[in-house]
Amino acid sequence: MMKLALAFLLATLSAASAGEGEAVHTHKCACEAEEFGFDIDCDDTGAMLDALTFLKSSNCATDCSSAECEKNWLIVQVHHDYCPEGGVPEEVEDGFHDYDMTCEHCDIVKPTVEGAPDCPTPSCADSSGNDAYVILVEGGCTTDCSSDTCREYYFILRAAHDLCEEGALTTAAETGIHDLEVSCAEHICNAHAGMDDPLVCDEGHDDDDGKEAKPTEPAAASGVAKASTTGLMTALLAGALIIV
Repeated sequence: MMKLALAFLLATLSAASAGEGEAVHTHKCACEAEEFGFDIDCDDTGAMLDALTFLKSSNCATDCSSAECEKNWLIVQVHHDYCPEGGVPEEVEDGFHDYDMTCEHCDIVKPTVEGAPDCPTPSCADSSGNDAYVILVEGGCTTDCSSDTCREYYFILRAAHDLCEEGALTTAAETGIHDLEVSCAEHICNAHAGMDDPLVCDEGHDDDDGKEAKPTEPAAASGVAKASTTGLMTALLAGALIIV
């Protein structure tokens, strides 16, 4: 009877904790641009460079919690993620990676290119994106990307870069793709075909002041989940003791 009670307890706790640690979705970048008062303009390279300069001078790579760090990071991130390859200054392309693990991202996708094929579905849990980068470099695709092999593996890397969470690619692949964007500029695939216009803020407004409600902080969400699981554990242990 004791074994049966404990087995039931463990199974229930496993199910209760399955939802812990889930990723917290961020706002659409178009809504953040409205809230912070900046334009998404791929021609305004000056704004991108000014934002990067602020991030550097304000040590936002260490602490990105201030409103000004958040705003200037979003200017860098939005243009890095949205604008066409070659339209973002190299300093911004490279400097982006100094802040992408500290600052909170918003959601934006590159515009769909009419007539271009869809990118392949990435395997974010394995090393296929990183393997593709190695093949591209070793195959000389950084200087001549005209072959079908270069095209195939560039699309694999492109999909992993655009669709997988941060950390799926190595730093070398994350930064190295920018060199390939130049040599492989003729190869374009749509990673987000059929999705909503990325420049339109169409999120609901749930707060009383009309602003979009901010996502729940991961730490707070984790704390609630842990508290719930702890309470459930106590109750189930008590029940198990009664049974035996």
